[in-house]
Amino acid sequence: MESFVSLNLTNNILRKYQVFEMEFKITKKYLLDIASLRLDCKVREINRERKVVSNREYYWEHGINKKQKPKYSMLSNEEIYSSNAPLIGQIRSGKINKKNPHLFTNSAVKAIYNNCKFNPFEASFGLNEEEEINFRKRNMMFQTYDEIFLGSESEQYILETFFPTALILDILYETYDENLWRIVLGFVPLNVVFEKIKLNVKDIRKVYNLLIKDNWELLLTGIFRASEKFGFFGDSIKNHFTLDLEYFVDFYNSYIPIEQEGQNRLARVERALSLYYEEVLKEKFEQFIDRKNDFEYQSIESMIAIQKDAQKYQKAIIESVTTKQLRISSSSWDYDFLDELEHLNKQEELTDEYSNLLHVTRISNMIDKVFEEMTILQSKHEDRNHWGGNYLGYTQKYQKGNEILDYFSTGNSEVLKPLILESEKRENKLSDHLRERLYIKKHPNSNLAKEEFEKKEKFRKRKYNRTR
Repeated sequence: MESFVSLNLTNNILRKYQVFEMEFKITKKYLLDIASLRLDCKVREINRERKVVSNREYYWEHGINKKQKPKYSMLSNEEIYSSNAPLIGQIRSGKINKKNPHLFTNSAVKAIYNNCKFNPFEASFGLNEEEEINFRKRNMMFQTYDEIFLGSESEQYILETFFPTALILDILYETYDENLWRIVLGFVPLNVVFEKIKLNVKDIRKVYNLLIKDNWELLLTGIFRASEKFGFFGDSIKNHFTLDLEYFVDFYNSYIPIEQEGQNRLARVERALSLYYEEVLKEKFEQFIDRKNDFEYQSIESMIAIQKDAQKYQKAIIESVTTKQLRISSSSWDYDFLDELEHLNKQEELTDEYSNLLHVTRISNMIDKVFEEMTILQSKHEDRNHWGGNYLGYTQKYQKGNEILDYFSTGNSEVLKPLILESEKRENKLSDHLRERLYIKKHPNSNLAKEEFEKKEKFRKRKYNRTR
């Protein structure tokens, strides 16, 4: 009994050690890349608005387009953080070094939170909670500290497939999670390639490396499918779970509490990711497999092995006699090869000595046909509008598929910049609306206020006529 307890204690210690052993290199790089780009794009978008605000407000006042002198100077690194402007430059360019391995310092985070804004003269002192929310929105500021590191809802929506892709890649690479492999390999074409490689290479890590090296797009397609397909959707919100970033953020905030204002969330993201995998994802993967029985990975190793043996036998027979003797012009890998053998068989010109060649060729081709039919059935079952009979249909279907392939194969963060700018511009539409409302409040006799009044009057009249 004592030895059993001791063994359990040892296993628990090892398990805890394994939690912190996983590095999540791909996910960490992605989160660091996106955080630096997020700040850079925020500054760029603010400066774009500062550049046009004088002209826009002149039009709001007079209803005439006329070029005006700039109202605000361009937002600089020094304006954001006067104590250490070069650090803001390093963050925006994503320059990680030994002194700054996590990009942000706590003091820099607080400076970004308070000073990265559209109107340099406005302050939130004395505002209630609702007023401060509107103040931050109209000034294009980060709404929370979490947003600085992990993005807004708008950004998370635009980039929703990046985080799951990075997370799955890391888990597959760092540990052999059978259930996750089953979800990813539920994609039939990837399943076939995986089993063919595994037959010759027993080490799972080497199989994975070969998939990356020689079948990158196919592997990522399987991961796209897995990230979209995996999840729980029930009547209760408690039953709803996906691999989206928002679920990780909720977990992070619950399990790793903030110790001080402006604390760098990225500095502890490795620990959070490890805990997330150990405490949540492992169980969720298992539950998903238990609930799903359609088109998820089932071992086809025996079929691959049978096909391989048939191809070996085929090769040996062909090497023992030239196909010219059989009057066959096609090579063994051509589709016509079997047709020619079948023709000879019908003509009774295929001797018993070589009839085995016909059978092993039939076996090999039939197995290929089974795999093809499995792929077609899966594509029709899951989404007949996007596949187009080609596995790359998943790349085209899933949000930002081509950008994901590019980023995770090259590591080039510039691929992400247009997507972040897209998010910032979307967010700025609300900011612009709030600035209009504030301008009308401060300038009730302006042209913009008159236009707004006329719109309301027209709407009131239409509503009145409808009620009559």
